[in-house]
Amino acid sequence: MSETGRPKTPFGSALTSADQVLATMDRLEYRRIVAADDLEDVGALRRQAFNARQLYHDKFDGPVVEPLDFAPGSFVFGLYVDGALVSSLRLNIVQPGCHPTSAMSACPETIKPLLAQGMRFVELSRFAIDGDAVAEVPLLPALTHRLSVMMTIYLEADYCIGLVKLKHEAYYRRMFRATRLAGPFVPEGMFPDTVLLGVSRANQAYVTSRNPIFFFTRTEARMLFEQTASAMPPLCVLPTARYAMRARNAA
Repeated sequence: MSETGRPKTPFGSALTSADQVLATMDRLEYRRIVAADDLEDVGALRRQAFNARQLYHDKFDGPVVEPLDFAPGSFVFGLYVDGALVSSLRLNIVQPGCHPTSAMSACPETIKPLLAQGMRFVELSRFAIDGDAVAEVPLLPALTHRLSVMMTIYLEADYCIGLVKLKHEAYYRRMFRATRLAGPFVPEGMFPDTVLLGVSRANQAYVTSRNPIFFFTRTEARMLFEQTASAMPPLCVLPTARYAMRARNAA
């Protein structure tokens, strides 16, 4: 039994049914990061993850927090397992007039013409994960990227885009039907070969329909992605994949 009182289902054990996969998600919470203390924790996780993987020429000395985290259209999320922060992801709404993002700065010749055509994107960046947690939770990368799938579908963006290591391209192609939009190239100040990948909203919907991990309700998406001037977003949101699957089966 976990400290939160929830029964523990090991992510690393053999999963033979959708019910077992969904049971593991009962240990999870998604948190929209708005408080300074939480952002400090996310920055520390980024520093640990980026330094350990030798992504940049220079090591980070302190928490990795940057102006884009606070820009309009930026959403920083933390994924918590049994109350502990284990991964984080930033999602940006990319549209004409938005604050420059990582992909816009790295690949303007690719992004700007598409924006000029009226296209709208969700961009994922600053994906950071606790290496020790992945040993216990092998599904952790997919459960973190579940946020980008939900946001792309819920906001009806044309594509989800992101800069990823060239050696990880095969994973995104296999998991999300991603296509290469630009690259490979080496971003300034970094080591690995990088590509810009895109996943169309149609492919996101296909992924969602085939894998119960990615099922969600509109209520969950609204709690995570709606921005209102009158209310702060909720601190923690529980995954609704189990309820979404039941609703589909009952339909």
